[in-house]
Order: sequence, then C-alpha cells, then structure tokens
Amino acid sequence: MLSALYARKQIEQAIHVADASALYEIVGHTPESIQEPDAVVRPEAYHALLEAIAKSEWPDLRFHMRVCAGMRCEAFGAFGLAFKSAPTLRHAFQRLSRYTRLHNGVSEFSAVDRGAVFCWTHRQPVLPRLGVYLSNEAAMATTLTLCRETTTSDLTPVRVQFTHRRDGSKDALVEHFGIEPVFGAEVDGLQLAIEEVDRPTIIGDASIWRFFTDHLESLLQAEDPAELSLETQVVEEVAKLLSGGVPPLAEVAMTLGMGTRTLQRRLSERGTTYQALVDEARRHLAQQLVSDKRYSLSEIAFLTGFSEQSAFTRAFKRWEGLSPRAFRQAGTQVSGAG
Repeated sequence: MLSALYARKQIEQAIHVADASALYEIVGHTPESIQEPDAVVRPEAYHALLEAIAKSEWPDLRFHMRVCAGMRCEAFGAFGLAFKSAPTLRHAFQRLSRYTRLHNGVSEFSAVDRGAVFCWTHRQPVLPRLGVYLSNEAAMATTLTLCRETTTSDLTPVRVQFTHRRDGSKDALVEHFGIEPVFGAEVDGLQLAIEEVDRPTIIGDASIWRFFTDHLESLLQAEDPAELSLETQVVEEVAKLLSGGVPPLAEVAMTLGMGTRTLQRRLSERGTTYQALVDEARRHLAQQLVSDKRYSLSEIAFLTGFSEQSAFTRAFKRWEGLSPRAFRQAGTQVSGAG
C-alpha cells in the first residue's frame, strides 16, 4: 500500500481536470478521508489516478513534477524530519531505504557508493503502464527535492535514469532535474557527486537525527514485530546490488546503518560470514531468475554478479546439483505435467 499523501498531492495539482470528484473515486477516498494521516491507497489505484490526470495534460505532462517540486520534509513526518536533520546527505540516505516502507510498501530503494558518485536506486514491480512510469519519475524527483531542501536549491545530480521509455514531452523532467534523464536503463537511479553527499547539511544535527531514526525503528518494530534477522537483511541488500558485481562489505554495512567491523562481529556471533551470505543471496536470486524464461543464462550470470557465464554455471551446479539449463528444463517439465 501507499500513503494517501501522494494521491492527495497529485489531485491538488490536477488543474486541468474539471471535476476532481472522479479522481477521488479512483483511489477510493473522499476529500475528507484522504486527509487522514494513516490513509492509504492501493498501488494500482494510484497508477490509474496518475493516468487519469495525465490524460488531461497530454502530451506536455507537468503535474507530477509540480507535486514533487512542492514536497517538503515535514510532509513525511518523522521520516522527513530524520532526513532533514541528518548531518550530511550520506547520513540521510544511510537508512532511508529501510524507512521508506513506512509510507511506500511497493518500492525498494537502496544507496550505493560507487567512489566518484553516490547512487540512489529504485525498483518496483515492472508493469508496462504510464501510471507506473510517472510514479517512478516522481519517486526520483521527490528525492531530489528533499535533498535540495536540506542542502542547496540548485543541487543538480550527475545523472538521472529510468528503466522505462515513454511518449509525451520530457521538458518538465529536464526542468526539475536540471539535466536530461536517460531512459531505457537497467535500473531507476539518481547519481550525486560524492562531495555533495558528504557536505554538511543546512540544519543537520546528529543528536536530533539519532532521535528521529530511533523513533522510526520503533515504528518499524510496531508494524512488524517479527523483524527480519540480520542475516536476511544482509542477503536482501546483497541481492539488490549484485548486478553491479558483488558489493563490498562496507557498502552493505553502510546501507544497514552500521560500521564494517560491527557487521563482521555481529555475523560472526551468529556463526556466519559475509561471504557465506553473498553466496546465499546469489543462490536465491539465481533460482528465481533461472525459473523465469524471460532471462537468458548470460543475463542471469550478470544479474547475480558473475563476470563470466561459465563461472555462474559452475556455482549453480554446486548449489543445485544441476546445470542452469537442466534446472530450467526440469522446472518446465514439472509445471507442464500439472
């Protein structure tokens, strides 16, 4: 589910829609109910809403960028205040991927330090519809707006990219991001220069930031008492990053909000190692991808962090006792038999 905040803001910017009541009906709310702090909308309803508003502006779509430009940290409650009070943007992003699920249960976000640039990536189930594309564009645009609020209004990313391609004017995107986005990429992403993410923020305060992040942790635990084990968290983070090669331990540790030595120690106390969890992440991801015929084996080798298909094949045979091709054929025969 998604916070109704997003839908409410989009409807407010539907300035070319004569009757807004139809828009509220799409998301199953009234002008009153959508104001409730805990109100939510279904992802498919939100995507339909975006498409309805887009129809009123086509082909020069600007409403979703107007929404993003007007977003402020305070609108996101403790989540936004934790972002705003972070000492640097790196601190702000440090645990952001973990806390976004408090208001966005659809998307997955992750922060990756690539040395020269700092990457903020976004993934959600790929559906070929305009509403999903606009939602993905808004996710990156809102992130940039919050970054600008905490640093400088002219902050410009090094690169912005999206997996989708779409028709219609892209002028509003260029105006908001300050650069022309790349379409048809492997992952949605926003890249910032390292010096930008490590520069002190305007009102950053480490003690206030820790207060709000502690509060967010308590909200997560209240929402899901069966919190994921550390091992599971590491496996999930590694799996998100494998297409760029096996991520360094330090990168995963930063994403989980702890130091490299702390993560190593905690894993050791649990009787495992980072390398063992990398192997597990590769195995789980490989099983899923090999079972999906849309991916070639060479693509799967890349997506699981192997530089060569032959190395992937050897690893997969070690895991499953079958080659990837034989595993795929066996799965097809079983599913076909039913």
